[in-house]
Amino acid sequence: MLALPDSLHPRTRERVLEWTADPDVLGVIWVGSKSRGHGDTMSDDDLEVLLAPLAFDRVAPADSYVMERDSAAKHPRLVYDAQLTSLAVLQGKASSPHDLDHWPYEQASVLFERDGDITDAVRSLATMDRRFRQARIHHGALDAVLAIARARKTEMRGFRAATSMVVVRGVKALSRVLFALENRWVPLDHWLEPELRSLADELGVGPLLVEALADCRYQPLQEALERLHERLEDEGFPPPHALPQFCSEMMHPSRADERAIHGLN
Repeated sequence: MLALPDSLHPRTRERVLEWTADPDVLGVIWVGSKSRGHGDTMSDDDLEVLLAPLAFDRVAPADSYVMERDSAAKHPRLVYDAQLTSLAVLQGKASSPHDLDHWPYEQASVLFERDGDITDAVRSLATMDRRFRQARIHHGALDAVLAIARARKTEMRGFRAATSMVVVRGVKALSRVLFALENRWVPLDHWLEPELRSLADELGVGPLLVEALADCRYQPLQEALERLHERLEDEGFPPPHALPQFCSEMMHPSRADERAIHGLN
């Protein structure tokens, strides 16, 4: 199977065709900003090239990343960069709790594959497990509650820089919640704004998170949490009067492993 989008750089298309002619290449996946519709004049084509096991074993770590620069560009830029990897490595990400091991595959395109295993692996990586989703929502919402309280006290003490740091933590926590509510993974930080705009977000929470970040204020974050109140209760997050007991349970040492995955460390 071979499917090359028109938005790929011509040199990228040529390179992909070269890989398809190599019997050691099992498939090529298009990830990154352009695959998600966020590409601009500064964007390159981000690829993952899946090699057969023996071929991958022969690749030294320093040689596993390949790229090509646009020598004709006024300012230095990449045409494409590619990570040489394997199907086993790709499939091994399925159990990872890290967004970076899942988010790139939500809208990834399999440009080429010799069988359907690669497409199946990509779809699996984009899916969020139900229990993982619930834990993420509960911990993220709790961390947002705690961040708002700390930001308020920190601001009252006159610590402006520390207040900004706490607000950022709160936004990161509630971003996890907002994306998880739509069964989505959190994007890389530098794509947060366009990815927030890609959510359904009927309650208009995303713009409040951007406002909190841009102005380093906790008040928009607090409003965002209030707008999500009923939705969070539907997900099993407790109302305000039950939060102290819930917090004690979630912070108990017996849940340290869970906190290590889902809490803000």
